[in-house]
Amino acid sequence: MADPTSPATGADVAVDLTSCDREPIHVPGHVQPHGVLLAFVEPELRAVAVSASVAALAGWPPDAVLGAPLAAHLSEAGVAQIVAALAHDDLATLNPLPVGLRTTAGERDCDAILHRHDGLTILELEPRDDLPRPSGTFFRGIRAAIRRLQTAGDLHEACAVAAGEVRRITGFDRVKIYRFAPDWSGQVIAEDRVDTIPSLFDFRFPASDIPAQSRALYTANPVRIIPDIGYRPSPLVPNRNPRTGAPIDLSHAVLRSVSPVHIEYMVNMAVHGAMSISIVRDGRLWGLISCHNTLPRFVSFEVRQACELIAQVLTWQIAVLEEAAISRHSVRVRTIQQRLLHELGGRRELHAGLLRGGDEMLALMDATGFALSGPDGSTSYGQTPTPAAIAALVDWLVRRESRDVFETDCIAAVDPAFAPEPEKVSGVLAVPLGRASASFMLWFRPEVAQTVTWGGDPHKPVRIGPLGERLQTRASFAAWREVVRGRARPWQPHEVVAAGEIRDLVVDVILSKAEELEGVNRQLARSNDELESFAYVASHDLKEPLRHIEAFAGLLKEGLPPDPEGRLGAMVGGIETSSRRLRALINDLAEYSRVGRQARPLAPVALDEVLADVLTDLRPVLEETGATVTALPLPEILCDRSQIRQVLQNLVSNAVKYRHPDRRPMITLRSVTEAGAAAPDGERAATGEPARRVRISIEDNGIGFDEKYREQIFEPFQRLHGPDEYEGTGIGLAICRKIVQRHGGSITAASRPGAGSTFTVVLPLRGFDALESLVR
Repeated sequence: MADPTSPATGADVAVDLTSCDREPIHVPGHVQPHGVLLAFVEPELRAVAVSASVAALAGWPPDAVLGAPLAAHLSEAGVAQIVAALAHDDLATLNPLPVGLRTTAGERDCDAILHRHDGLTILELEPRDDLPRPSGTFFRGIRAAIRRLQTAGDLHEACAVAAGEVRRITGFDRVKIYRFAPDWSGQVIAEDRVDTIPSLFDFRFPASDIPAQSRALYTANPVRIIPDIGYRPSPLVPNRNPRTGAPIDLSHAVLRSVSPVHIEYMVNMAVHGAMSISIVRDGRLWGLISCHNTLPRFVSFEVRQACELIAQVLTWQIAVLEEAAISRHSVRVRTIQQRLLHELGGRRELHAGLLRGGDEMLALMDATGFALSGPDGSTSYGQTPTPAAIAALVDWLVRRESRDVFETDCIAAVDPAFAPEPEKVSGVLAVPLGRASASFMLWFRPEVAQTVTWGGDPHKPVRIGPLGERLQTRASFAAWREVVRGRARPWQPHEVVAAGEIRDLVVDVILSKAEELEGVNRQLARSNDELESFAYVASHDLKEPLRHIEAFAGLLKEGLPPDPEGRLGAMVGGIETSSRRLRALINDLAEYSRVGRQARPLAPVALDEVLADVLTDLRPVLEETGATVTALPLPEILCDRSQIRQVLQNLVSNAVKYRHPDRRPMITLRSVTEAGAAAPDGERAATGEPARRVRISIEDNGIGFDEKYREQIFEPFQRLHGPDEYEGTGIGLAICRKIVQRHGGSITAASRPGAGSTFTVVLPLRGFDALESLVR
């Protein structure tokens, strides 16, 4: 922050909340005047800097101390204590040291506090005067306080015990436990106070009240005391580190002077003595034990150490309580995992298995809704957003740079469209099933509407001060209540971990089923190959005896004696008819087996040319029946020419075969190119556009069929008419479907009895799109 005495007006300077974050409070250049600070460079024991407070406390001007040996101003025994301590690496374990400060009027008993930082050794002296040393009763009280902390059953009880014990041993008017939220705002979760000071219990304070710099110092230096808010800062003489040339860093100093903003803050709270002890968990500032007094108050270093010990035990107890909660949750997770594993393992459909265990999935996360979303859509259970909102949320999650677990207690802050009804859905926990997967498991929580009590209006936490370019703290700490909507109960870290474990379980089940399916597919592929080979060989081997039967039937027919009743001729004619049907069946079986075995590589083919070849082959039957074939222009596609030719030939010849006896056959072929609607799994062509497809329809005015058979007609050997009514083996349409499916397409039929039928072939154009892109 700028020098508070520098002239400026609020109109001249743009000041925001980060101004406090930029204040260099670790190098204030001043100390609090209730003690003396000396800095020296080892191994020399000569002061290179001293606080001006030495004049008031010892009667020596700073210049008389600078450069002089410590023995000149400290007792002989005190210097011996300091020299012995400096032989150790960890000075903190030896503090405080009893030292006599020589003054112009005699000698004062002091606590000496040593630490090393930034190349300097800092010696701080706090006069003890009439302060007694802690007694055995004091330490027995501390042990009892620790036992009470260790037996606390929950967080609130532990914090209440800690607040009470700290107030008991320090005598402050109010001791509160202040917990930081993830956004660094804070809440008073426990308090012990005298009746003459107002309560701050359950009050919340914005993050700007304790800026980033202050939080960093609270983390580095856990104990902070300000005996008298109305002190006059004592400057360092000189404020220069001879090792670095920079101002002396007082981050770890007990006497470090306080920011003017903080002083203002305390005055506005009507507090004139203060102390704080940091609660640090895993290197992160969890909270503070904050002590306030309406009058100036100083507590000795030993008492502060005792408070620090209570804070450490409280930190351990918080960890124990949280670990116990996590352990209970983990046991619950394992139990649910076993049930889910049993449920999922016995079901082919993952969605059905998860939904069958939907209550377990909700209980696991203390959620009210669950959804499994993938490329094919989402399946929901419980209280969830609409399918459209889930799809939009998943699309946003897929586009995020980070593909880790996503969690929020206010999804409307991301996009209100994701939570059109916040009272039902406000919190979201989303877990991707893979790094590159578009499938997510999502849990949802409703809002928890609550009235939050702030220590003053959080929306106006600071204002420009009267002394120029300096933020001034709020003037009022009166309760300011705000109704908070649209926020759910936050997701706890162990819940996020549990969601990841459930994801791993689901992925394991998916992989297990995939491996199982792969094995089945391999066996099925081998069986299909063997069956197709058998069909091909069998059809080839059966043709030879069949030719002998047909030849023998012909000879037999020529050599028949005269038979007035014609019975022998009819019998021989039956043999010939059956032989022809059997030969047609064998040929169709061989063709069916060749669809996969003798397939050619796909290549660009003009369907108009293929149709022309088909109509040339069918010209005799078309002329015989008077059939009319009308074909609109057909596109060029990537396909196996011979197989697609067979599809068109089968469909056109069927239209002629199943003609209506009362009218001439009329057959119409049309094609429509569609963009992207059926692109599988979001596949895109090389152009970046959704993959296209072509829809070819063959319409006729024949006898038609009942639509309840529209799937049955594509099965092998399925016939809707007897062999004596219409020739055929019942394999033609099955061959068509097998060919179309090999090309990644589909074939369907629609019909009305007596009115005609329409067969529709849909083929993808994505391969041809890629080829066109390369050509361009």
